[in-house]
Amino acid sequence: MTTNPLLEELKKLRESSKYAVAQGTYSNLNGFKKYLHIERDVEKKLKNIILRASERDNAQLLLVCGNVGDGKSHILSHLHDELENIISEFTIHNDATESHNPNESCNVTLYKLLQGFKDEKIDTSKDKIILAINLGTLSKFIEEFGDEFKILKEYISSTKILDTDLIHDDEFDNKSNFHHVNFTDYHMYSLTENGPTSKIISTLLEKIVSNNKANTIYKAYLDYKDNNADKVYCPIQYNYEFLFNENNRTIVSQLIVKAIIKSKEIVSLRTLLNFVHDIIVPVDLSNINEADYFKIIEKMNSSEYISNLIPNYLFEHPELSSLFEKIESLDPCISRNATTDDILLTLINAENVFDIFSKHIEKSYLEKIESKLNKTTISKSDLSRFFMRLNYFSNYLKNDYLKDTDFDEYLVWLFHYNNYNPSYIKKVYELVENAARNWNGDPKTNGKVIINVGKKQTQYRVFKDFEVIPDVNLLKKKNDTLINKFTQEFTLSFKINNETDFVKIHVDFSLYKILKMISQGYRPNKKDNNNYVYFVNSINVLINQNNNKAPLYIDEVNIGKAVDYKFSKDTFSGYKFQVI
Repeated sequence: MTTNPLLEELKKLRESSKYAVAQGTYSNLNGFKKYLHIERDVEKKLKNIILRASERDNAQLLLVCGNVGDGKSHILSHLHDELENIISEFTIHNDATESHNPNESCNVTLYKLLQGFKDEKIDTSKDKIILAINLGTLSKFIEEFGDEFKILKEYISSTKILDTDLIHDDEFDNKSNFHHVNFTDYHMYSLTENGPTSKIISTLLEKIVSNNKANTIYKAYLDYKDNNADKVYCPIQYNYEFLFNENNRTIVSQLIVKAIIKSKEIVSLRTLLNFVHDIIVPVDLSNINEADYFKIIEKMNSSEYISNLIPNYLFEHPELSSLFEKIESLDPCISRNATTDDILLTLINAENVFDIFSKHIEKSYLEKIESKLNKTTISKSDLSRFFMRLNYFSNYLKNDYLKDTDFDEYLVWLFHYNNYNPSYIKKVYELVENAARNWNGDPKTNGKVIINVGKKQTQYRVFKDFEVIPDVNLLKKKNDTLINKFTQEFTLSFKINNETDFVKIHVDFSLYKILKMISQGYRPNKKDNNNYVYFVNSINVLINQNNNKAPLYIDEVNIGKAVDYKFSKDTFSGYKFQVI
């Protein structure tokens, strides 16, 4: 079977490719991997710690912590090349890929490796080890062997490596045998006052389409284009050329970041490369014999053809991967507004649909597919979807009507929260306090909250006084314009009973969105209560504090009028029922 050289080069991006997996314990980055490598902030930090630790003559353990697939192995493989002589002083153990004795547990393997860091040996040991380890594995090891590694256990506890709510101080400590870099502090994107930006994703996309002699994909593309110039225009070629446009790369990057933030999608570098392959090479075209390839494309009707182009394909294949599934939920066809509805009505009734496309969408998006859009074989629904998606790529960065207001605001608040800006921290606390007060309905009275009393009541509502006290330790405000280490959600703490006890509430984008809806009058339903049971339990703790002292107010359902009755407890443990 004759193979397509462009497809063969693009396959290097796939997770199943031999080019995809890095070992970390030795250098296995070939020329193409080296070309695609992007220096990340976490790599700079790790490199500095390795250099500093190499200068010490006592035992040094470097914990490279994180989660599965976050790039630890790839960076260590790269550092083997860059710090070849220095890194050779260290024993490198990659917990995720290191082969283990099938008869012993992971913890036992680590126990043998770390003998020089036991409490009784650490003062005389000269061992130098770089340990790439997932946080769950580290936690289990300390739980099992912490009694023999109390100094290591204390280091992990004092630096709070296992606490994912915090941003960790990973500066090198000359006085310590232990150092760490926590990959969970570093993300695929950075925060700015104007929203998220991803140097990693944008640079990687640029490298894949760049005219660089080290980019074997681009070289194969040029050969492919020259050899097939007289044949029907290929969807794979369209998709590859679609990414030449910086605007398109930016929007693909933003969609990936949205999937990470909105759906808590974990995107590793391997996942990202595989995703890029899959948006360029439609699955139905990936294994066709080259001799038959152009015949099959030529036989495609217009609907089949445009379904294989990135603007459509990106949003219609949730079966390909978890990332595709999350991006499907970001399809611009889901978000309707008056502006696009008016255009779609015109499109549906138009005799020449290309005229409508060209009126709203930049010419560069239409040059290669004009003949397809003028064919009558495309249904109105297919045309409408394709228009919505092309319009999104063409105009998203220019037109506010395509923006996601709540998402944009969340990222601005998150930027200021991670900059310790007190005015924005106050906004988040007020948003949660307001939602806690109104989750069970708007009490229409200051300082009170509706409480549930078992069976749903239709005739009476029961209130109580409600006050929440933030447990805040305001740090000095920073003025960073670009934040690379940050938490991806708000973590709030409220005092209980005005004492040392507190309740902690995490606000991610999904919860933030419903809190904003409540602030605008939305009443949560049973599904919301199930979806946000953690939040509901937390606000119930806040509502139920001081229950042994707080009076209850009972109101007949005549909203807008004063509360009708008061039920309280007096100093002598007696009860009082009053008509107000």
